[in-house]
Amino acid sequence: MMTQEWRHRADGDWLPASLGEIRSIAQSMLESGARFLALVVTQTGTDELRLVWNWDLKSKLFSVESTAALNTPLPSIVDIYYGADWAERETRDYYAVTFEGRASTPPLMLREGDPPGLLLRSEGDRP
Repeated sequence: MMTQEWRHRADGDWLPASLGEIRSIAQSMLESGARFLALVVTQTGTDELRLVWNWDLKSKLFSVESTAALNTPLPSIVDIYYGADWAERETRDYYAVTFEGRASTPPLMLREGDPPGLLLRSEGDRP
């Protein structure tokens, strides 16, 4: 159950959501015929991530925004939108995020054996 309403902005419609709402929102977007575009992740502080899931519906951008502490497992939507696979794998590689509901999240951008969390490391710690 969504706790907020969509807000229209110049860059599309936005919905603040809790992590627990992401899967139901993704399912609703799929049922509406929306196409999954991207998961954009940025580090907002030393221990927090800003997450934005983006969909296109009839040439209109819908963005769902949430935050999570580092090391918080995120809900996977790959079983709803297979196209989210690369976005979730990239997020794992760059921010060491684990996704609940996935059997595995193989590296996408890193070499096999490299530890996830590339963008969380200092320059000297990067492979």
